[in-house]
Amino acid sequence: MSPKVERRRALHRSLFNVGISGITLTNFESLVEPQWIEITQHEISIANLPPAFEGFSIVQLTDLHHSSIVTLDYLQACFRQVVDLQPDLVVMTGDYITRQEKYAQPVAQAICEIIVEAGIPTYAVLGNHDHWNNDWNNDWNDDLDASVFPLRNRWRGDGVEVLNALSAGKIKVLMNESVPLQRGDDRLWLVGCDDFLAGDFDLERALTSLPSTDEPRFLLMHNPQPIESIAHHGFDLVLSGHTHGGQISLPFVPPKVGNKYLAGLFYVGASRLYVCRGLGVTGVPIRFMTTPEIACFRLVRSSGVQSIAA
Repeated sequence: MSPKVERRRALHRSLFNVGISGITLTNFESLVEPQWIEITQHEISIANLPPAFEGFSIVQLTDLHHSSIVTLDYLQACFRQVVDLQPDLVVMTGDYITRQEKYAQPVAQAICEIIVEAGIPTYAVLGNHDHWNNDWNNDWNDDLDASVFPLRNRWRGDGVEVLNALSAGKIKVLMNESVPLQRGDDRLWLVGCDDFLAGDFDLERALTSLPSTDEPRFLLMHNPQPIESIAHHGFDLVLSGHTHGGQISLPFVPPKVGNKYLAGLFYVGASRLYVCRGLGVTGVPIRFMTTPEIACFRLVRSSGVQSIAA
């Protein structure tokens, strides 16, 4: 065999191996990693934590994206894992569906039947896909403060189908409001805002019912983007999603979703932010180097500097 023919065959073998590896990798990431759940455990130290809330546990779910791609069976299995953790509270930070309203009622019912009926208090806020339903309005909103939020061009939607489905499932949806969590005479506050991109994000309205005390405050908001403009409020923990951790993480390739606050813990001004990678996907059914996440937080009292440890 001539050297020229041998080189040609070697090249063909190399291209074939690369192609097979690519197909295998794509199949693995589309079929396995999107459903390879990581339960992350975090300890939150709070100097002014009331004694009754020592050891209080919170589970965060986000970006379920129930659709033809993210099946109800998969999400139900995730919800059962949440119940097995036996948290004191479940919070959900938006995007229960991917635009199509028909998926709202089934996922809300599953949350109710598995988590709520297990006796776990459950609170929620809406995400952009919950507003971008079948009848969403794609007119640009003109009444935005560009000096504060220069990138806040958005489409609006009412999110009524998702809101009604969650409410019917005995899930309290926080629409720019605050609620106290009470244990005896002790309490902490849960603040929830509508979506920043597609809803009516109004933190100031949400804070109007908050007393001027040093009681711990936790904020739920789907999109982490406004954190730098609201961090001065000094939230003990802000819980967000939206980014999917980038969903596909490759060197030198911009993430599919999100940017600066992609995943994990961030100290921003006077507040702490945690961005959860979430459970679902949008677009292509692939996660790469960003496995789905259920985040679990345990509150502990600290007399020193506040910290978080994974």
